This record gives sequence, structure tokens and C-alpha cells, in this order.
Amino acid sequence: MTRGRTAPPRARTGGYFEDFAVGQRFTSEPRTVTPADLADFTRLSGDDHPVHTDPGYPGGPILQGPFGLAVAMGLLQSLGLHGDRAATTVLGLLDTHWSYRRPIRVGDELHLDLTIVRCRRTTAGDRGVVTRHMILAGADGETRQEGTTSVLLAAREPGPDPVGRAFGTTGWGEALAERLREGTAFAEALESWDGTIGLRAGEHEVHLRVYRGTVIEVSRRAALGATFTMEADELTWTELVTAASNDFMRRSMSGQFAVRGNGYEYLRLTPVLNLMADAARALAQEEQHERQ
Repeated sequence: MTRGRTAPPRARTGGYFEDFAVGQRFTSEPRTVTPADLADFTRLSGDDHPVHTDPGYPGGPILQGPFGLAVAMGLLQSLGLHGDRAATTVLGLLDTHWSYRRPIRVGDELHLDLTIVRCRRTTAGDRGVVTRHMILAGADGETRQEGTTSVLLAAREPGPDPVGRAFGTTGWGEALAERLREGTAFAEALESWDGTIGLRAGEHEVHLRVYRGTVIEVSRRAALGATFTMEADELTWTELVTAASNDFMRRSMSGQFAVRGNGYEYLRLTPVLNLMADAARALAQEEQHERQ
């Protein structure tokens, strides 16, 4: 799959938790898959199924699936995001969620597109978790494999987290509600509505309880549940708030946003959700300005 965006040039950061922000993007130099790669990974993994080793096998030979993940992690390291401080700032890899989209073959030229999609400080405050969405793509721009990895990093000093891009959290929901109260469009569009709108990004979900045009409560879960919940992965939310213009409607129609619950109310309130997307974009842009 392709996401319809061009990766930016290679870049470096200082390596501490505070040096990363949701929306940062990096791209690696290309790496060509060689016959030696296939032979070496077959020997290392012990996976000598004919689809990997027999040129006459239908569809083969292709590289073993985990080869792509290994290459992606190597290309991540080549970005030099942690510089000379990697030994002291990187405290451990926490998880990897990975999908195999297309086969990788000898001769493919692969590169890594990486987007920071979540930054969360731990309770102690002296370290933080940074989640990276990684796309391993070919020279044709098509995604071969993709997924997310989270890494635990040392922080320079304890401090509060910005909430403008903490999608799906209560802090983000409260900031979003405050932004919606600033104008009249949201209140006028929902002046007779009574319900709860859920917003989910990856594993994080927040509920906005709305009564007659006003958000009266923000919580992780409303007592009676959400009237409907709009959800997408963290990369989609990141791309929505960092795009040049509000393309929520296009993303919704293309299936990047899904809905659970009352579909009729979701369709009826689509213009309202577009207003909420505007507010989320304004929050994200405000946070970006504060970092600069």
C-alpha cells in the first residue's frame, strides 16, 4: 500500500526523548537485496522452504518475511537519530507490530520511511516512550512491509508532555474541547444534540460528552458508552493534522477512518467531525509553533 506522501530527506536529532515530536519524518538511503542476503538469512533462520530457495517454485524465490523487519531495523539505525548518545539514551525496544504487504525479492531496492506517531513520558518523568511508524518500501514506492515499534528513551529532565498531538488521550480531548468552545460553528451545529462522540487513535480512545452544543465532559469512557466512535491508526491521525489542508473527508471516504456504533448519527454529523478535524489541526500547529 502507499500513503500518498513523499518522504523527506534524511535527518538527525539529539537522541533524547524531548528531541522527538509527533509528525517528524525521516527517510533512509536505499539498500539493494542481494543473492547473498537470501542465502545468509536462510542459513541464519533455518527457513529453507522451497518458496525461498527453489527458483522453480511458483511465486519464488522470495525473502523470508522477517528479513524485511531485520532490514527495516538496520535502516532505522542508519538514520543516526540518536547520534553518539545511543548508548545512554536508548534504554530498550518495547514492542513491534508488523505487517507483510508484498513479497521482497532479490534485486529489490528498499528504503525506510519513518514517522514519529506518539511521544509519551513515563510516570517517573525521567524517560519516555517514542512510537515510530515504519514503512519499508521499494524503488517503485510500493510498501513491502510496515508497522510500528516503540522505544524507551532517556529524558533530559522531568517535565509535562505537550498534548496537542497526543491523539486519543484525555489531555488531548480536553484541549480539543476547549478549542471547539472558542467558535460558534460547533455549538450551532449541535445545538439540539445529546450524545457522546468517541475518538480513537491506535489503542487510545477518548469520549466527548456533548449536550446542546457544549462538550460537558471528557473521559476515557462515557458512562453509557459512545453514540459512535471514529477511529484510525496513529499514522492517519498524524498525517491528518500535518497535511497542508484538512483532508478529513477524503480520508474518511477512502476508509482510513472507520466508525463503530450508530452509523446513522456518524453520517449525519460528518460536517461536525470535519470541524473537529479543523480543531485538531489547529492544536497540532500551535504545538509545532511552540517547539520552534
